[in-house]
Amino acid sequence: MADNKLNAAPVTPPGAPGGAAMRASTHLSFKSRLSASLALPVVVAIGVIVLLGSTQTTLFVSGATWSNILRASSFVIILACFEALVLISGGLDLSVGASLLAGAMMAAYVVAYWNSVPLAFVAAMGVGLLIGSLNGLLINVLKVSPIIATLAMMFGVSSVVITLSGGLAIGPLPDSFTEIGNAKIGIIPAVFIYAIVIALGVHIVLEYTDWGTRIRAVGGNKEAAQKVGVNVPVTSFTIYAPTGSFSALAGLFLAANLGSGSPTFGIGMELTVIAAVVIGGVSIYGAIGTIPGVVAGSILLSLITVGLVLLRIPGSLQELFVGLVLVIAVAIDRFRKDRMFKASVRNVKGVKG
Repeated sequence: MADNKLNAAPVTPPGAPGGAAMRASTHLSFKSRLSASLALPVVVAIGVIVLLGSTQTTLFVSGATWSNILRASSFVIILACFEALVLISGGLDLSVGASLLAGAMMAAYVVAYWNSVPLAFVAAMGVGLLIGSLNGLLINVLKVSPIIATLAMMFGVSSVVITLSGGLAIGPLPDSFTEIGNAKIGIIPAVFIYAIVIALGVHIVLEYTDWGTRIRAVGGNKEAAQKVGVNVPVTSFTIYAPTGSFSALAGLFLAANLGSGSPTFGIGMELTVIAAVVIGGVSIYGAIGTIPGVVAGSILLSLITVGLVLLRIPGSLQELFVGLVLVIAVAIDRFRKDRMFKASVRNVKGVKG
């Protein structure tokens, strides 16, 4: 994504202390960002949809329905958390669906032929790391535009996987593996718990570490970040690499849940993930966004999809509803940008005073 200097929070001048000082000058407080984000409106929207939907069918409040909603949102949450890091840094990754596909097929292959679950985790995340690292190298070493690099990776990875698999699914997979994707605690799927743990980890890293500070600084203004000592290419690379790895992990969970690896996995997933991220309040202009908002956006998107099925809305119209929500979120982001910049300036003045 192109830099947007109007969106950048001022950074510490050269020679100023690093770490906490730079964090103070590149960040609004988490409380300020959360209150200004779409997280709370999204949670309210979820409540309104459930309330209205329950007047049409009791299935909206059934345990089985919510188990399906949480399970469906789990894979989106994992991908969306790392896509959020990419967008906050001012980048874009269109290959997350392909990474999910590669991870699912690699895990399924390893489990089917070697019957080793630990090896499946290593192989899946390894191939995802390779994909993410190639994205990082293309973007930061060869200076290829993120949209072109990751789009090429999306087509390339999908083509290789389909060619190697012959377009055939791998399965059925052994119970020792499928239990990972189908276990539950009450009505809560285990994969949802995995997703929340990953989201919590990403949230902590983004909000409370110097790496998170550098991500926001790069997304706000690359030139200014470079001037205060942020290694922009390295920071960018260290975002794309784990994005590929954890997208592949989501693919492993999906294969475990469905009991097979299919070459159809991940088709169109990148658009769903970007929609969830933007709906959750991450700015397409970089620097702004919170992980709680992304989680709420992912759940809302899954709720809309499942809810439309329960209300017997034709499948041809379901994507229209998602598209409308996405357009509204982008429009709000556009109006929010100037307000967030002004709030950031006031916050920096307070720190200097």
